[in-house]
Amino acid sequence: MQFSFEKRKYQHIYWNYSIVFACVALFVYGTYLITGHALIWYIDAANQHLPLLQSYRKVLLNFIHHPTSGLPTWSWHMGLGSSSFQVYSYYVVGDIFDYLTLLVPASKVVLAYQILIVVRMYLAGLSFTYFATHFNFKKRVIIAGANIYIFNAFLLYANIAHPFFTVPFILFPLIITSLERVLQNKNAWPLLGIFTWMLLNNFYFAFMLGIGALIYLILRVILTYRFTLNYKKTLFKLSWATITSLLLSSFLLVPEFVAVQDSTRSASTFANGLKIYPLYYYLALPSQLINGGNRDFYFWSALGFASIAFFALIYVFSNFRRYLMLNTVFILGFLMLLIPAFGALFNGGMSPSNRWSLMLCLPMALACCLLLEHATHLSIKTLKLFIFATIIYTFVLCIDYFFDSTEKLFVPIIFLFVTLGALIWFNFKRTAHSTSILTFIVICNVLLNAVYFEAPYDGGYSNEMLSSGSYQKISKKAYAGLNKDLTNTSQYRVSTISNNYYFGNGFNLYNSLNSNVHSINSYYSLQNNYLGNFMNEMGNTQYEATRPVGQVSDRTVLNNFLGVRYLFTQINQANSSKIPAGYTLDAMTRKITNVNHDTNKDSQTRRYTTKYAFPLVYWQSSTITTTQYNSLTSTQKERALATGVVVSKTATKNTHHVKNSALTNTVINVPYKIISSRGNVITTNKLVKEDSDEKYKIILLTTSTDKKTATKLAKLYANSELHVEITNIKYTPFTFSQQIALEKRNSTYDLTNGLLGNNSILSYYKYFRYHILKGSPDNSYSLSVSSSLGTEKITQPNQNATSFYKVVTGGTLNSGYFTKLPKQLTLTPSKLGTYSFKLKVVAEPLGKNSNYYKQVKRIQKHALQNVTYTNHGFSGKITTTKTGILTSSIPYSRGWSVTVDGKQATVLKTNNAFLGVKLAAGTHKVRFIYTTPGANLGIRLSIIGVTLVFISVLGTLIIKRRKD
Repeated sequence: MQFSFEKRKYQHIYWNYSIVFACVALFVYGTYLITGHALIWYIDAANQHLPLLQSYRKVLLNFIHHPTSGLPTWSWHMGLGSSSFQVYSYYVVGDIFDYLTLLVPASKVVLAYQILIVVRMYLAGLSFTYFATHFNFKKRVIIAGANIYIFNAFLLYANIAHPFFTVPFILFPLIITSLERVLQNKNAWPLLGIFTWMLLNNFYFAFMLGIGALIYLILRVILTYRFTLNYKKTLFKLSWATITSLLLSSFLLVPEFVAVQDSTRSASTFANGLKIYPLYYYLALPSQLINGGNRDFYFWSALGFASIAFFALIYVFSNFRRYLMLNTVFILGFLMLLIPAFGALFNGGMSPSNRWSLMLCLPMALACCLLLEHATHLSIKTLKLFIFATIIYTFVLCIDYFFDSTEKLFVPIIFLFVTLGALIWFNFKRTAHSTSILTFIVICNVLLNAVYFEAPYDGGYSNEMLSSGSYQKISKKAYAGLNKDLTNTSQYRVSTISNNYYFGNGFNLYNSLNSNVHSINSYYSLQNNYLGNFMNEMGNTQYEATRPVGQVSDRTVLNNFLGVRYLFTQINQANSSKIPAGYTLDAMTRKITNVNHDTNKDSQTRRYTTKYAFPLVYWQSSTITTTQYNSLTSTQKERALATGVVVSKTATKNTHHVKNSALTNTVINVPYKIISSRGNVITTNKLVKEDSDEKYKIILLTTSTDKKTATKLAKLYANSELHVEITNIKYTPFTFSQQIALEKRNSTYDLTNGLLGNNSILSYYKYFRYHILKGSPDNSYSLSVSSSLGTEKITQPNQNATSFYKVVTGGTLNSGYFTKLPKQLTLTPSKLGTYSFKLKVVAEPLGKNSNYYKQVKRIQKHALQNVTYTNHGFSGKITTTKTGILTSSIPYSRGWSVTVDGKQATVLKTNNAFLGVKLAAGTHKVRFIYTTPGANLGIRLSIIGVTLVFISVLGTLIIKRRKD
């Protein structure tokens, strides 16, 4: 298999590919159109990719029209506020296709976004077509290979869920081709260009593709060029192209590297703690090869090629020495798929996400081309090997079906046998059109895989798409019009209620979608690490690396501290009655009554407001030391936010003239006992759950038979928010056999299905299969606490949660605000096993006459005045009576600088996560400015890169002139 740069005549090959792609794409994407769906995934696309594209386009147009204002460095619309670059860099800055939206009006951006999805796919196939023309393949073989390359399970999912994931499919064939040019002693300019594009496109995939390119280079040199290569000259070219491309792209790469280091991602557990994958992963892996309709791929091991890929693997392995490079790649790739550490390595040392498997698509498509090229000249031995391997493989797929029971395997298996039959037939009955017919079978295979993948039945992908026009509708009416009359929205924030603001079809509002209000919730891949740490310190059970804030479990003080003035809720949704203290009904939409007069199905959006939201920037006269702060529980830490400002030890020397706060006990412990549904008193030191239906009641001991004591207790606990603080959680699952035995035992004694309803053999199989597919035993669990107002839970994700995995040992569950505490709460562990944890029930008094509201009013009087917010920071004036700390709920980052009365001052990290500065007594003009960390260094390095390119061009011209 010779990679050649000799010109071959492939007349109209790109035109022919374009026609075939258009036909296949008509069915693939037409499926969504026919079923009334847009190419907008209801999670990431609707909450991240599309709104960020719209926002970034607006920023660019503003810069084009007003270049002197510069590009924004800080955005007030991204959650609590975020570095614009940190968010944009992952999604849109480096994707050259997004810049095409500048050519269309704002009203057509949503349409352009969807068209660009198809354009990227087309160009990925075009890239493979160009790559394959360097081999001696027939034209129709290359076209078939291009369709195998792009219409696989990975891209059928990713090209819509994450459109920029398609760009690496465009880049990788060009990278390999450019590397081959250098290895064959040709110039390195194309390599410089493609490396620069790769680095600018997306730092995450640049890291991944860079490792892939290095592996290819090493293998290619060892297996092919080790005796013929001019090592010095080649090393110089490779080094020049690599270093220069790194320098050219530094203006993006350097600040991107800083952004990743300052994000919540930096604290991820390597490979989610996995040494090997769960059993179900290995059971499902063989079927993943040809299951092109599969949506439930595990750990991103999404292969899903046309069924001919199975025979292509057998073919190249049967000619091991002839295709040594390909076989080495496949063996290495297979071994890497088996070990989580490799997935984590390619994923930047984080979760074991096998997104790197996208690079296996290129050798797989190439192997398919090799088989198709020789499909009519196979030996009897090879055909017998195909038959024998198919029998074995079918048996393996049947075992997988025994566990997974997925009907999506039917189409791949049908084409497995159709392809086998065609290969056998055309080797005995050769015709002039044999290769064309095989190509047609491959096209039909990828087409039906795609349609089966997308069609809205059996969990089809289109069920996860927004319906046509719904994104525009949500963007305009996310808050049902109740946000339109809100003014000065930069002075406060808004939120919703936990798990309440649901639009149907799986869509949840994670971002504000370019509305005029500033929501505290945000969903981005790179989030501020300090903010994440703060939310963990507060015991915020909704924390995730990509969504660190959520709705802060509807906790009153946290909502107030973050400046939440308005809450939007929907009736008859979860937690609709769980309104934080001090928030009163302010406005509502017209109620839509259920046609069957079922009031539980009526719909209405409501807006609540409070007078007790903290200003975003305010002055405090006292500090709290880290020693004091660390000794508090999460509820006490929350409550202390109204008392003083937490300053770190390193900042103490800058605040030694500020009074230290004398913290008082403002949180009341509530005595309790836990009783199981079986009537047993339970201790949390060792809670053994053996019945999946068993629940536990937390009985609050807040009453007394003595009237005086009862009155005193009622007054003590009145008007309080009730928190359940759970710490030091340790969960030990039962062994696999123990879990099945317990489930079978509980089923045996369950007579609700009648005396004859029990089938012990079926029960055993059902639970055996269930625990295999769940990866039992594993360390995932949840502990939920329910009250009359709603349910909150602490969740330890499964290790297969890739990006959402975290190690959870506790959290604070908010049961709601009560004028009179309930008599009991319900505690529900999710899984069988042994639990050990510490549980404390506390009441946080928040009545109108409580000390808390007096402190809030005092804080509001000390707000920064005449505040002006810009895309680079904010400024304002304040008069203080003594030395104190100007603090805020604006996330701290190393990019901030501050001046007080025009003089440079020291930026303080207050409350461990937010901006602050020390102020002496008097009237001050304060100005905070944000610059993107690493941007200046990156620009300088890029200038060096441009200079190096200029020198290289000049040197090349001089050498060429001398030769002439």
